[in-house]
Amino acid sequence: MRLTVSKFAKLADTTVRTLRHYRQLGILVPSQKNENDHYVYVNEDFKRLHEIQLLQSLGLSLNEIKVCLENPQYSFDEIVRVQEQSLKQKRKAIDCSLALIERIKWLTEKDQFNELNSELLMLLMNSMRVEEAQKKLLQKYVSTDMIEKVFPEDISKQTYLDEQIYNLLLLVHRAAVNDLKPDHPSIQQQLKDLIANTQFNNLILNDEIKNEEFYKNVKPYESLVPKHTMDFLTEAFEVLNTKKKSSKGSR
Repeated sequence: MRLTVSKFAKLADTTVRTLRHYRQLGILVPSQKNENDHYVYVNEDFKRLHEIQLLQSLGLSLNEIKVCLENPQYSFDEIVRVQEQSLKQKRKAIDCSLALIERIKWLTEKDQFNELNSELLMLLMNSMRVEEAQKKLLQKYVSTDMIEKVFPEDISKQTYLDEQIYNLLLLVHRAAVNDLKPDHPSIQQQLKDLIANTQFNNLILNDEIKNEEFYKNVKPYESLVPKHTMDFLTEAFEVLNTKKKSSKGSR
């Protein structure tokens, strides 16, 4: 059987454009031509096409397929093994991305005052993205219980904490819009209310040497939050802590 490109495409349930692309890449080049010097496809070409389609279904790109098919040591068993690991990693990454999206959706659905800010949501989502790395880092310095409080596994606790962190970022945004300083009474009161039921204030390391090491290791994560936001929160927390110490000293 000798078929023109259009007839072969119809029988193979593909397109002429796809077949021409495969021929240009060199992964499916008909070995025969007709009397008009046009490529014609034979039974063996169906086998090669099905092989290409199978490898594509396993997640290989056309360039990767080309490398495989041109390799004399090409082993389908090895490809299946490697692709299994690759697809599992991709599935894990997709599951993580979907989980992040669900957490952000929860915040957007709870917004009653239409205050959600896309830039702040992106900041929060970026922070969520590196939580696993942050957990591993904290394991060297704090207890498992503390890590669970800062990064809870329970979804209800997690979404509550997400909301508090977002509100913290929103606090800085509102302050910038209204030209309020970190020591402004309303900022201090809102900050006090926000941290009342969270664990951030408890994340204090007593060992000075470990403190230095810890802050050195968390340095790469500082870029996740804009400098002006970090500076504002740092100053606001310092003012709040100073007031707390003064209050204790006056008792």
